[in-house]
Amino acid sequence: MSADADAAGDDTPKAEETHEPNMTLAQQVFRQGREPTPELEKEIRATIEKGEMGPYYEHVCAKFGWPVDAALLEGMKAKNAAELAALVAKKEDAEKNQGDMEVLDALFDAVKFHARVGAKAEAYAACDAIRDRPKISTGKRIDALMMKIRVSLFFVDVAACKEQLAEAKKMAEDGGDWDRNNRLSVYESVFMIINRSMEEAAAKLISGVATFTCVELCTYPEFVFYAVVTNLLSMSRPELKKKVIDGPEVLQIIKQIPHLTDLVTSLYECEYATFFRTVAAIEPQLLDDRYFSRHTRYLVRELRVLVYTQFLDAYKTVTLASMAEAFGVGVDFLDGELARFISCGRLNAKVDKVAMVVETNRPDYKSQKYQQIIKQGDILLNRIQQLARCVSI
Repeated sequence: MSADADAAGDDTPKAEETHEPNMTLAQQVFRQGREPTPELEKEIRATIEKGEMGPYYEHVCAKFGWPVDAALLEGMKAKNAAELAALVAKKEDAEKNQGDMEVLDALFDAVKFHARVGAKAEAYAACDAIRDRPKISTGKRIDALMMKIRVSLFFVDVAACKEQLAEAKKMAEDGGDWDRNNRLSVYESVFMIINRSMEEAAAKLISGVATFTCVELCTYPEFVFYAVVTNLLSMSRPELKKKVIDGPEVLQIIKQIPHLTDLVTSLYECEYATFFRTVAAIEPQLLDDRYFSRHTRYLVRELRVLVYTQFLDAYKTVTLASMAEAFGVGVDFLDGELARFISCGRLNAKVDKVAMVVETNRPDYKSQKYQQIIKQGDILLNRIQQLARCVSI
């Protein structure tokens, strides 16, 4: 253990009794913003009141245009002020009468308080105070950064999340332990979903299914949902069979998630009509998730491209009628879909409207690579010639 770790005490991460901020509340607030209901509003208000979340109450009321209950807000503010004063007193006592570990515990308690009540700026500042404190271990600095990342994810503050993730990853490379690196990988994969880096997120998510411990960020069923949906877009059929359909960790939980089993098995078993119906059934779940929601149209489109590609790979020529029957859709709908995907280069095929058939046009990768090399070579030669003229002048 390093000298600064010794100065700060034991660097082993300890299980938290509570996890702040409340990610379930963030999900409820997102759903209320998408499809408001009186029942959900009541749940949100109850959670805020129970947690005495004065700053977040003001934030939510402003967000949804709810009338502010002045008496309730003043009561929460008074309790928040008393709790904060107690935390300040605890820190001052630790600085005067106790050791570095007790001071650090008091600082972390302050972060948890600000995160719990929804005071974003104050939580950020409290995390920075820990990170910038001299003579503490790298692990504790990473803990402070991860708490700041959680707050940024709670508020979907993408810029702050990106900045803190980069800093935390650099620290983890220098001195992070297995548990912190494992949890940080989950944080990064969630950010990748927000940033629509689905393939990168998929690799991290599926590798973390067996070792998931990051309950402060999402539940295990939510994590499996993220892992399966993202990996459908990038996994080969053998990998899908091995890691998802027969994966023991996934099997333990996948049946608890509506429609997810049907989505995976119908794709693998080439039951295209079932797959299409299941995509339609799972779309509301994607819309209802605050990370996936902004990418739902993209995900649904990519799933359709994936299944069309899988179907057409088995044929040189197929009639529109038989393909429409396999997918359980009308010929006109299928014709429009194929035309749209073919025109933007997503499917290697063409539709013969006279014969009412779809002809696949598998790319010649060797020829394509050769043409690419020739093109790049021409560009290079032109630049060399330009440089030679400049030198001669």
